[in-house]
Order: sequence, then structure tokens, then C-alpha cells
Amino acid sequence: MTPGPWYKKLSVQLIALLTLALLPLGAVAIFQTDRVAAKTDANAGLALLSLTEAAARQEQILIERAIGTARLFRSIAPTFLADPQNCASQLAPFIDANPEYSFIAVIPQSGIVECSSADEIFNLNGVDNFDELMSSQEPAIVVDRNGHASGESVFVVSEPLEMDGAFAGFVSVSIPHRSLPTYIKDDEQYQGLVELVTFNRAGTVLTARGGLDAATPELPSGLELAGLFSTQSQTFRADNRRGLERRYSVVPIQGSPASVLAIWEIENALSLPAKISPAIFPLLMWFASMGVAMLAMNTLVIRHLTRIRRKMNAFADDRNTHRPYAPNALFPIEIEMLEENFARMSEEILRDEAAMENAVREKGVLVKEIHHRVKNNLQLISSIINMQIRNADADETKTVLRRIQDRVLSLATIHRDLYQSQDGGRVNAGNLVTEIVEKSAELVTGEGRDLNLQMEIDPVLLYPDQAVPLSLVVSEAATNALKHIGAQSARGGTFDVRLKQDGTTCTLVMTNSVGVTQSRDSTGLGSKLMKAFAMQLGGTIDIDETDDQYSLTIQFNADDFQPEARDY
Repeated sequence: MTPGPWYKKLSVQLIALLTLALLPLGAVAIFQTDRVAAKTDANAGLALLSLTEAAARQEQILIERAIGTARLFRSIAPTFLADPQNCASQLAPFIDANPEYSFIAVIPQSGIVECSSADEIFNLNGVDNFDELMSSQEPAIVVDRNGHASGESVFVVSEPLEMDGAFAGFVSVSIPHRSLPTYIKDDEQYQGLVELVTFNRAGTVLTARGGLDAATPELPSGLELAGLFSTQSQTFRADNRRGLERRYSVVPIQGSPASVLAIWEIENALSLPAKISPAIFPLLMWFASMGVAMLAMNTLVIRHLTRIRRKMNAFADDRNTHRPYAPNALFPIEIEMLEENFARMSEEILRDEAAMENAVREKGVLVKEIHHRVKNNLQLISSIINMQIRNADADETKTVLRRIQDRVLSLATIHRDLYQSQDGGRVNAGNLVTEIVEKSAELVTGEGRDLNLQMEIDPVLLYPDQAVPLSLVVSEAATNALKHIGAQSARGGTFDVRLKQDGTTCTLVMTNSVGVTQSRDSTGLGSKLMKAFAMQLGGTIDIDETDDQYSLTIQFNADDFQPEARDY
């Protein structure tokens, strides 16, 4: 048996149905897993924000104190500006007492700094960010990698100054980067913290635990820090500028134009969900379900059905039967009943086939006996007619008897071919026509006359209902043709016989020459017989006769086998 399409296999259909059944559960599982992952991620983000605030506590205190200091000196800045020469003597002791600061100055809009903790005058015109600072007139924190007063890298906290209700400049406090705390790597609480930086509203990095230059590659790729500045805390995932995925947490420093950015390693971030899609769990559940279902199907059904199929194939090939499989405790009762039914069915088939073989054998013996009896009867009839021919005195009587004998011999020929037929009871009518014509032609050649016989015969298979009348009509036509062919002429005549088949349409054409002085005396029995046989064929007969030629054309259709009507 040829295997069918793959999608018709039991295992494939089972997987499809189970997948359809598990689809709603999978969708619910994905939804729930996604919600749990989102909630876990949110909780992890809150934890990271709390850790970020704790880790950046020192930066936050330092910036808040610097802002407080700037605001303190802002309140007394008019006094300092009234006596700029005494600013250094009043501000320098404060710097000495607070080493976390390196410089304090009152910066007017003109950019000429005369009042500062340093005993000198500074011109800030043309310095980076100076024009933007003056135009903003808002609190700001900027970076100066080369401090004008201290000559070292600092970040500057500036608070706007007003005098007589009008903007007059800024009070700035410089904090050197050297005074910032360093990251404590041994602290397990902050394990996984890659970098901790602060940045201002413009997106400029103010401080970095690992250094300003080292912090740059760890910043998020494709994101501007200015866009991350907000009054709300947030966490997100992104690739750094080296292409490594990081977890970022942003916490604003309240009351200042600065925010803290903590950079965490993904694998060490606190309680972060693994980089596994929520769909992986329903998928694993699907694989597990399919594995259990296929194991159960193979154990309980498929392997038993495969064994039964092999038994059926063996039985179909060589009628080989096998002993039933000894069931065990896990053998399904339905499969057991199926195997028992097949065993019982195969035994019944073998018994029925044995009975049919006996019936066919008996029928074969009976058919042989019938054929033998028919053969003997036809031989007996032919012998009787032959005895009558020898005892007859009149030539006309002998001629009539010979014609009867020819018809009997034609029936015998048909009977013999039917007896020997191996094609479902059909007879090769072409062989019958050839044999009948050749036997009829022997009569002419036996009289010493020349005969130009031409035959073109197709192998036409007909059932006996048509083969018999066709043979009889050919026998009658050949007898009539050879009787009148070249009569009273020593040169003999021509006889052309053609039998063609085109689809189911068969055409018989028999053409013979006619003697010059042939006798026209005839009883007309031959013509009547040929017309009768043509009617039995279910065909039409057409006779074309001239002075020197006689042509007979019969056209009919080869019928299929028509069983006899049942006699009720």
C-alpha cells in the first residue's frame, strides 16, 4: 500500500489537535508569565533605584552642600561687591576650612571676576558655557576640565544673584573632582555596579566614579543624556557604546539641575529577570505535552496498529496468518478486540477462498466436459453430413450438403477458439475470419484455378454473441464469392478481405471479381442469411454489385458483455 500524505498520519493529526487544545492555555500562560516578568522587572527597577540613591549619596550631599553654600554667599554677595578688595580675605578662610571646595567667586554679567577666594582678577569672557549660563539666568552645574583659578578639573555649582530685584550674575562654587568618593568594589551591596555618573540638564557628565574619560564608553548608545534628565526616577535596558547590554537607572538630585545615572551589569543586576522570552515556558510546556502524548500514543496505539498492519500485509501477500499477540496488563482492550476480529476475519476469508477454489475447480471440470461433448457432437454432425454427401447422386444435393457442412465447421472453429480463449471469454474475430477465408480459398485452389487472395485483418476481440454471427456471415459471403469468382475462366479471379477496427467501430469489407459468363441462378438464401447475421451483429450491410465486381460491406460496433437477465 502506498503511504498517504504526511499530514494524514495519526501522530501529525494528534499533534495538531493537542496544539489546538493547548493554544488557549499557552496564550494565558504567556500573558501571565509576561505580567509576572513585567512585575518582577518593575520590582527590580525599584530596587535598583533605591541602590542608586544609596550609592550616589555622597555625590548628592556634596552637590546639595555646594548649592547651600552658593545660596549662603549669594545672600551676602552685595556686601562683598561693595568691597571687592576684601573678598579674598573673607572667602579664602572658608575654602581652607572646607577642602572639598577649591574656589568661590561672585561672577557679574560683565565676566570680570573681582570678588573671589583667590586674590586676583579673572576674565571669563570667551570661556565655554559662559554665555549660555548668563542667558539662562537659572541655577546650573557645569564642568571645567581646566579650572581657571585652581588649574585642576572641577565642576562648578552656580546660583543666580539678584540685586535690587534685577539679575546681577552668579555665585559659583567649584568642587574639584579629586574630592569625589571612589567606587568601593568590595562592597557586595553594589555588586554589578559598572559606573556611577552625574550629569546636568544639558547632558554633560559632571562626575564619574571611574573618571570622566572611562565613563564615556559605558554611556547608552544612541541616547542623549539630556533626554534622560527628568524629575522622575526611571530604569531601562540599552546597549552601551561598546555594544554590551546594560541596565541603567536614573535618579534626580532633588533641588539641583543634576541627575545620577547608575550603570549595572545585566547578569548581576538585583532580581533582574533572565533574558528569556515569556513564550519559552509555554513552549517548553508544549514540548513536554507532545512528548507525553506521543509516548502514550506510541505505547498504547501506534505500535499495536503497526503490528496489526504488518499482519494484514503478510496475509494479503501470501495468506500467512500469525498467532494472536499475547496481551499484557497495558494492552488496550480495544486493540485486543481489533486483533481478535482480524484473526477471525482472516480465518473466514481462507475458508471462503478454499470453498471458491473448489467451486471454480468443479466448474472447470464441468466446462471441459461440456466442451468435449459439444466437440464430439459437431464432429458427429460433420461425419453424418459427409456420409450423406458420399451417398448423394445429384451434384446440387452434394453442393447444398457441403455448404451445410461448412457452416458446421465454422461453428466448430468458433467453439474451439472459445474453448482456448484466455481473454475473459472474448474471441479474436480476426483469426476466425482469416481461418474461414483460407479454408474457403482452398476449395478454389484445389480445383486448379488461380486465386489472388489479399487479406488485411485487425485483431478484433468480440464476445461470442457477435463472434458467432460474424463468422457465419464471413463463411456465407466467402462461399458465395468463391462460387462466382472467375466462373468458367481459367485465369481465376481476385478476392480481397479487410477487417478494420477504429475504437468500437468495426468494418468488414469483402470484394471479389465476377466471371464473365457466371451463372445468375440463385435461390437468394445466402443473401437472406447474411442479412440475418448482420442484424444479429447489430450492424448494417451494404452490397455494391457491378458487371465485374461484387463488394459486401458490414459495419457494426463491438459491444460490451451483457449478462443475461435473472429469471425470477
